[in-house]
Amino acid sequence: MSIPFIRNAQRVCKYCKGIGHNDMNCPEFSFKKQIVLRRIDIIVADGRDVECMLTNYLEIMCSVQELSLLIKSIRGLKEYIRLLVINGSITEAQSRMRLRKDRILVLTWLYWYSSTMYKNQQERNKKVIIKSPETVTDLSEFECPICVCTLPAREKVETGCKHCVCKGCLISYLEHRIHNMDFSKPRCSLCRTDITELTVFNINYLTELSEIV
Repeated sequence: MSIPFIRNAQRVCKYCKGIGHNDMNCPEFSFKKQIVLRRIDIIVADGRDVECMLTNYLEIMCSVQELSLLIKSIRGLKEYIRLLVINGSITEAQSRMRLRKDRILVLTWLYWYSSTMYKNQQERNKKVIIKSPETVTDLSEFECPICVCTLPAREKVETGCKHCVCKGCLISYLEHRIHNMDFSKPRCSLCRTDITELTVFNINYLTELSEIV
């Protein structure tokens, strides 16, 4: 028998103390994880006091070791935590998860933010009106304040706060938010107010923007 095979057979699981597997491959933990995730799905689907219910459930049902294993099993964890800090859901100190309550808080937000229920709520909250002037007579050029390119007036998009950016920069911003699972209302890049209205000066862009706003 090879040395790697022997070492693998001699491994002791830190969770169940069994031999031949580690804690991430532990059948006992996998069973516990399925029970926990099934209950979390029920709490999220109910939609009432989700954050409080998730926190209480994880507090009662999971030990420190189980919380650590649940956290380790989440792909892209560092990026998720970075977004939680940016969104103000957790502090920089809480993101280090040195305390049990911090691990519970991080898991609560991660499970809630990644749930279909949360995404659907945010989708309903997005009320950005996209319109186009009946007639476009402006044949001048404008300079986008983001990419600093001089473009025809038909390429600009005006927000409800009367700031103009080019269509390309606006779409890049919206696609970046989608990629980073940011479901809050989009904000004006210049004054940081919520965008509730967009006026496009090229009717061909109406459908394109409507699909990603």
